[in-house]
Amino acid sequence: MKLTKLANWFSDEDPEKNKLQEQSLQQTDAKWTKMQSTIEKLNQDLQQSHKQLAQTKAQLQINQGFQIELGETQLKLQRMTDELQRYKKELFEQQKQLSSVQAQYQKTQQTLAQAVEQNTWLNLMRTPVQVIKINKTLPKQDFETLWGFGIISPTVETILTTGAIFVRGWVLGKKAQAQTVKVLYLSETLLETTVDLRRPVIAQQYPDIPLAGQSGFEFSLAVTGIDSETELNLEACLKDGTTVSLCNFVLKPQTIESNDTQSSLVN
Repeated sequence: MKLTKLANWFSDEDPEKNKLQEQSLQQTDAKWTKMQSTIEKLNQDLQQSHKQLAQTKAQLQINQGFQIELGETQLKLQRMTDELQRYKKELFEQQKQLSSVQAQYQKTQQTLAQAVEQNTWLNLMRTPVQVIKINKTLPKQDFETLWGFGIISPTVETILTTGAIFVRGWVLGKKAQAQTVKVLYLSETLLETTVDLRRPVIAQQYPDIPLAGQSGFEFSLAVTGIDSETELNLEACLKDGTTVSLCNFVLKPQTIESNDTQSSLVN
């Protein structure tokens, strides 16, 4: 022990100084370690920054690609818009032409319809109608209601060429005065006329009946358009409200021979 103390005593080193140096060295080492750790962290951050920068560059390139694609798409859209406008203009012109054609077509149809109507009317007017029968329809139970009646014209086989039938006749009521005469087709009244015209011949046949001289009637009824055999019924209406069926006219249109047919028959 004495030798150690003696050695320390003669030594140049100061224990306290060495202790401070060791502490300083330790602090330096700690700082160095901390600096290395900081540098390492900075390196990591730098690498992360490089990675982010690379990602940003890549995204930028993608965005630039999108912008280029967007520009091309916008250009295509503009071309399509221009094309659409051109189609609209062509469609408008075609619609104008179609409207003009439709107007001409409608006008032609109207002209054709008028021509057909006129031709049909002329054909109907030119078609003769024949009275093929005049049937008395006075029921037996009504014999006592009339003194009599007659049809002066037309007669059977009369051919009507004027588009109308002209009827002249007389009817003389027995129990009540005959006031009117009706013409019916099926159950529909086509015409009604009064019984009050002079009939001198009938007055001579029935001299004891005052109204015999005023028992006449007459009427004209259009028959244009009859295309098949048709019956027209004649009824007398008496003053007491009695209706008496008199007769019916059976009419039938006749066929018109064309000029070609007539020429072929002649040849």
